[in-house]
Amino acid sequence: MAGITAKELAKKLGISPSAVSLALNDKPGVSQHTRNLVLETAMQLGYSKNSSGAFHTGKTVCFIRYGGTVITAAEHTSFSSFVLQGVEARATELGYNTQVRYLNAGDMYNRQTVEFIRQAAGVVFLGTDLTPSQLPEMEQFFSLLDNCPVVVVDSFLLKNRVDCIGNDSFGGAKLAAEHLLQCGHTQIGYIRARQRILNFCCREEGVCSALAEAGAQPPVFIDVDVSSEGAFRDFDSWLGKHPHLPDALFVENDIIAAAVMRVLKLHRCRIPEDISVIGFDDIPMCEMLDPPLTTVHLCKWELGTLAMDHLHRRITAGQVPHRTNSLPLVSSTLSTYLVSRNSVKKR
Repeated sequence: MAGITAKELAKKLGISPSAVSLALNDKPGVSQHTRNLVLETAMQLGYSKNSSGAFHTGKTVCFIRYGGTVITAAEHTSFSSFVLQGVEARATELGYNTQVRYLNAGDMYNRQTVEFIRQAAGVVFLGTDLTPSQLPEMEQFFSLLDNCPVVVVDSFLLKNRVDCIGNDSFGGAKLAAEHLLQCGHTQIGYIRARQRILNFCCREEGVCSALAEAGAQPPVFIDVDVSSEGAFRDFDSWLGKHPHLPDALFVENDIIAAAVMRVLKLHRCRIPEDISVIGFDDIPMCEMLDPPLTTVHLCKWELGTLAMDHLHRRITAGQVPHRTNSLPLVSSTLSTYLVSRNSVKKR
């Protein structure tokens, strides 16, 4: 099954082929909204980055965006689009085409899908939504891949089976909490996604660690849905029952943070005069919020390039770690840093 072509993608979205080309090749001339729309649709429909859209055996790497049955954090953020850009850029430099596939839990056993992926030289697997319950499914998936090496991005759940690359969620969240403490905030609320993935759990540990080390009060946990509208609804309901807010809010990602800020404004809470808000991810929309959102920067494009570098080394050496216990595995963590904007105020 060949992937959709750029021309077909343009027709489906109702935009010009030139706009699709600019978005897919990370060129200026289109809005960020259009760029994200094109990349997200391309991932879902399977776009092969070459002139015809055809699949080239042995010269193609497959980027798989995996969606869980319950956990769908990746679906509600543009994080994967930026990782894909990094993969594609480095793959092109190394002489590969990039094929994109969007898979949900349970799709791994689809014969047509597996046969398609097995033709690739290697796989970059976006594991944001992986949970321990999916590990048996991943083991079966690996057993079907023969000599196709895999690098997992944005999850370390499979670090004992394949090469894994991700950001330091624990360190980044700890840094964010320390920043709030340094700004004089003594009571910190924690907006927690109800759907738990490993990255979110690491962020929770990072915030709790910072507060414990400083002798501060434990965070006030406020559980919300991971989607923007769900988070808006849940936080609005919580705020209606709890009129006395903490000094500041740490939010597990920027999409949820934007929803939280909407609710605060609806309730006439001023940011940052009445309450400070800090997010996590540093996606482009952070600069467009009012006020612009202070957040923790994750390396997204760099994750993609580094994953492709690791994958290329495995392909070149003919190494498939998941088929042997004799190869040392690579587990790489990229550091994070704080991006200070106007949503946090010193007390």
